[in-house]
Amino acid sequence: MRRMRVHALAAGVLGILALFPPSLQMASESMEETNAAIIAESVAHSLSTAFASAEEDKQSPKLSLRCTMSHDMKASDRTRGRYTFILPPLPTDPVANVEWYHFPSTPMPPGQGSPASGDPGAKLVTMSWEAENDDRHFQLGGDLWTVDAVESVHKENDPTDPLMQFAFSFDIRKVDDMWYQRRNTGAIDPFRNAVMKPEDYESMIKLYEIRIHILRITHQGGPGGIEGAASRRYITTVTKRISVQ
Repeated sequence: MRRMRVHALAAGVLGILALFPPSLQMASESMEETNAAIIAESVAHSLSTAFASAEEDKQSPKLSLRCTMSHDMKASDRTRGRYTFILPPLPTDPVANVEWYHFPSTPMPPGQGSPASGDPGAKLVTMSWEAENDDRHFQLGGDLWTVDAVESVHKENDPTDPLMQFAFSFDIRKVDDMWYQRRNTGAIDPFRNAVMKPEDYESMIKLYEIRIHILRITHQGGPGGIEGAASRRYITTVTKRISVQ
């Protein structure tokens, strides 16, 4: 009888222990999804503000709108807290390819500094983009106040707080809501009684679609305690539509 009780107790303990790994995994995923939603909304708000104050590049022969967003971010040493980028043009044929542009275009974004000419983005050749294999992103921890706040949390409350492990990137495309007319080269502007030109459509269409990708990045330990290779894990993508003024 005693042996049966011991076996029953052991089985019960093992059953309880078996619940720990799934529970820990579920808790981790819940934390990541909650943080991802907060970060995505924060990035979207920053982009909305940047779009609202977009500036036209007067030196460009074609319409070129330059935006500057402010957010906690870092990408190499060129981008810390501020990032200037150029909004993409209308697609050549939105039926065949809507032409998404990825930002930042490189791990070390060009066009930053003072004055900032802006990062033109990188056109995505195919739709099969893999976030976990792409090192073009912004990692949190570029704002000194955020870094100090997280370090304070690490020291006083939670040494495992993962905020600065999160990163984001985004894609932008210009929404061609006048393709039905633009595909006809002889379309007439009824107000001017003149043939519409490609540059006319560029200035008339003001709506853009944005995909905000959220990732979590961890680093393997390297020799001598240095930071090793990065491991990226994709969490989610949030889509927004924003127009310029």
